[in-house]
Amino acid sequence: MINYYLKGYANVVGTFLTLMYYIDMQEGKTAPNSGIDLLYKEQLQQKVEGKPLNKGFSILDFLVIISAFFVIGFLGYLVLNPEKQGADERNVHRSADVASILTAVSNYIDSKGEIPSNIPINSECIAVGNEICKIGPYDCKGLVDLSFLTSNGSSDGGVISLPTDPSSKSVNGSGYYISQDGQGNITICAPYAERNVDISFSKFVF
Repeated sequence: MINYYLKGYANVVGTFLTLMYYIDMQEGKTAPNSGIDLLYKEQLQQKVEGKPLNKGFSILDFLVIISAFFVIGFLGYLVLNPEKQGADERNVHRSADVASILTAVSNYIDSKGEIPSNIPINSECIAVGNEICKIGPYDCKGLVDLSFLTSNGSSDGGVISLPTDPSSKSVNGSGYYISQDGQGNITICAPYAERNVDISFSKFVF
């Protein structure tokens, strides 16, 4: 991931420097009285007279220095913020989990023709009592028990086990929440999503 960003950044910088060098050369050709032309004449005169050359910075030199500072700053950002890539990867994992749970619930409702009564009716997905309980020997008191999703088996649209949020420290809860609005819409959300990312999927089941 980091190498991808560095390659892209290097390509942009390289293209920019090439363009500025082309413009610099064109200015030197078309503007006989430009600063570059005068600097060249001055250096040529100093060389003929045997004087030490008084070299100055060209536009290209200045751009190279500025680009170097940008590269150093970008590398520093990656070093000082190593968790960004990990957080992005965990959020992708959460999105896949939420989508799989919603698909399993939707398939179950399609097969039974009704929304399970233990899915709480709430306008807010993230609320007390809306967290999905882990499947297995766990205490689901105060949590939403979706163990019925495993009764059909994966071949019938069910699941073998429910995923858990990678950052959740709950003993019995999965870290994912579920709710319905009482009008046929089911919502699954991931409140532990990082970097202020909102991960919440809804589906109208009937």
